[in-house]
Amino acid sequence: MSFAEIDIADLASLLRRPLNDDCLVAFLGTLIFKIKRSAYYGLVKLEDDGADVVFNEAPWVIPEAEIVDPKRLYLCAFHLHRRGHEGYSQYRGKLPNGVAFGDPKTDLLNKMGEPYATGGGGMSSVPPRLPIPRWLKYKLGEAVLHFQLDHADRIEMVTLMTPDIRPNAK
Repeated sequence: MSFAEIDIADLASLLRRPLNDDCLVAFLGTLIFKIKRSAYYGLVKLEDDGADVVFNEAPWVIPEAEIVDPKRLYLCAFHLHRRGHEGYSQYRGKLPNGVAFGDPKTDLLNKMGEPYATGGGGMSSVPPRLPIPRWLKYKLGEAVLHFQLDHADRIEMVTLMTPDIRPNAK
């Protein structure tokens, strides 16, 4: 599979689908057997395509009222990388509004407008106390576009993801 030909809106249409969904099975093909699972999380790394396909169990992705099987994996995000970020090739698909990897924050703001949320910066409070990347979030229909910036405030990763849903503490 190559992500270069797949539109962001088409990727967004796959979010929140369970792993056994016909569209998702057709999209993933044999990659469905390469999902590395850890606790409530699943991941397929596609370094050559500059992407990760991320899954979480139902309570982290869909509203509680929709949960049939709490252990079922749902597609929750695509991480799209700039060349060299974490050892990945660059995602070759088009980003919205002419945004490009390496764009400075000022260009991102000019192309996308004001984000609905921002954050990051500073240092982690837990060892090894690494820098926390700055980020900006935008709505894309029912999905979220999360732009992560490098130390020079240039786009290094874009995450297309479901809105945050947290399981109830019990």
